[in-house]
Amino acid sequence: MKTPFQAHNAYELLVRSVVDYAIYLLDREGRVASWNPGAERIKGYAAADILGEHFSRFYTEEDRRAGVPRTALNTAAETGRYSAEGWRVRKDGTRFWALIVIDAVRDAAGEVIGFAKITRDISERREAELRALESERSFRLLVQGVTDYAIYMLDPGGRVTSWNMGAERIEGYIAADIVGEHFSRFYTPEDRDSGLPWAALETARRDGRYEAEGWRVRKDGTRFWASAVIDAVRDDDGQLVGFAKITRDMTERREAQLRLEDSREQLFQSQKMEALGQLTGGIAHDFNNLLTAILGAADIASRHLGNPEKLQRMMDGIQNSARRGGELTKQLLAFARRRPLEPKLIDLDEQLPALAGLLHSSLRGNIEMVTEFEPELWSIEADPSQLELSLLNLAVNARDAMPAGGQLRFAARNVVLAGEIEGHVGDYAAISVEDTGTGIPAEIRPRIFEPFFTTKQFGQGTGLGLAQVYGFAQQSKGAVTVQSAEGRGTTMTLYLPSRGVAATSRSRQGSETAPKSSVLVVEDDPFLAELAADLVREIGYESHVAHSAAEALAKLSRIPGIQLVFSDVIMPGGMSGLELARKVRVRYPELPIVLTTGYSEAVGSAPDEFPVIPKPYDVRQLASSLGEFMTARARAGRGPRTKQV
Repeated sequence: MKTPFQAHNAYELLVRSVVDYAIYLLDREGRVASWNPGAERIKGYAAADILGEHFSRFYTEEDRRAGVPRTALNTAAETGRYSAEGWRVRKDGTRFWALIVIDAVRDAAGEVIGFAKITRDISERREAELRALESERSFRLLVQGVTDYAIYMLDPGGRVTSWNMGAERIEGYIAADIVGEHFSRFYTPEDRDSGLPWAALETARRDGRYEAEGWRVRKDGTRFWASAVIDAVRDDDGQLVGFAKITRDMTERREAQLRLEDSREQLFQSQKMEALGQLTGGIAHDFNNLLTAILGAADIASRHLGNPEKLQRMMDGIQNSARRGGELTKQLLAFARRRPLEPKLIDLDEQLPALAGLLHSSLRGNIEMVTEFEPELWSIEADPSQLELSLLNLAVNARDAMPAGGQLRFAARNVVLAGEIEGHVGDYAAISVEDTGTGIPAEIRPRIFEPFFTTKQFGQGTGLGLAQVYGFAQQSKGAVTVQSAEGRGTTMTLYLPSRGVAATSRSRQGSETAPKSSVLVVEDDPFLAELAADLVREIGYESHVAHSAAEALAKLSRIPGIQLVFSDVIMPGGMSGLELARKVRVRYPELPIVLTTGYSEAVGSAPDEFPVIPKPYDVRQLASSLGEFMTARARAGRGPRTKQV
């Protein structure tokens, strides 16, 4: 057990070892009676300098005049303790901010015999607190001074706890009106009914942030378009203490954006009307040329009926002009997506050399054409007429890009794609048309497939050629690519899905000698009906004519031996050709039905229900199509048709 002397020595060692606190004793009058190393370090006095001196020496002159030292001792004597913070003065005259505690020391009888004083230099802490206070003050002034943004705090339940000048200006409430109220007051009734304010807080609580735009309501009931951000505010332990909300009035910007969109729409409509004007001019130019050729050839033919050679030339000219008109119409319908594709299996080894002749005929004499077809090209399933039209459009564009002449390369090869061309994967036939012309400027390259877009002079093109190529490629589940460099030419390549095997063209089957058969032609236009019947007879079939669907049904029940119905789609009398075909299928299930139309909106809902021959057609096309169905029927071994009751 330690003696009182040993205990005294232990406390003395403890006090003398402390250097961060000034710990010393004062007598009853306030004179220094002891001094530890911490006091020497903090105040700058050695023990010999200060022992016996009054502790008021450590106070500032103003505090001494105010009697602060005397008040401190009196308070400690009366209450047992005095604590405070304030400026103190070192030996060298410099000041420091001190935290001081003075405890009264009493004897066994309870009388005050002196004071124990502890002083700590907390200048650094005070400076940090002052910096924090200044920062908070500056931030408060900053937030309060912002008038373009409503910046305020919400408690965890969504009630407003602070309010800046921007909030007052934008929302219309002063702080006294709104602090303590729920922020849902700023939302529209419909948003409150849907729970939007609470959903916004939940999102901010869960994700840390919520951001949105929408209508908000001012104090006077008017609405404004707001951009709002809500951030969750958490303490050092991660506990939610509230939300910081920033709102900006975006009404003017939104109205400006709406006006811009309206202007863009008006500009688009203006551009569309201009494009339609260009389209109309191009079509008028092309059709006037065709009609001039037809009328002129017909006039000359009618005045030279006795000259078979001249008459034949004029008739050939009329036929060629009509075919060109038909191709132009097909191009328009393909662009409008009113003409469904008629895919057939195409043997490219056979078809492409034939198409090369067509392309060559569209070129000028100063353009050399070369062909490079890989042997044993894979077959494709596509619309033959659309393939022909697409390649012709590519050749015409290549021709127009070489006004001074050049070379056109018509090539085809088999390729296996792995997603590098618009994500397509598998076996494809790549058919390309390459020219050595002027090339396509980089700035217009992204627009070349746009409908109506053309760089040709007004009236010299419809702007539909490349749009048709693009539409055909997309409808065929393929793609078209462009490689071009100004002054060095252009290569356009069609990628069409392949069967990966050599084809057996269906057109060969159509060329087989068809058995003598009877065809019912249904056409409301008398001249077209007579013309179609003559064409049917030209290819070796007997023909019967009906001018309406009702008449066709009557003739089917009255005339034996009819083996195919060939009907126009658009007809008067309340029943279309499509409706007629459906009735015939019900009554005579084994009877083939072929439809024809120049505008297939009527079969748009069921494009694969019946075969369709597009108008205009000639003897060759009609023979191929009708022969195909007649041959298929003969091979199926169908007997005479019977009426289904």
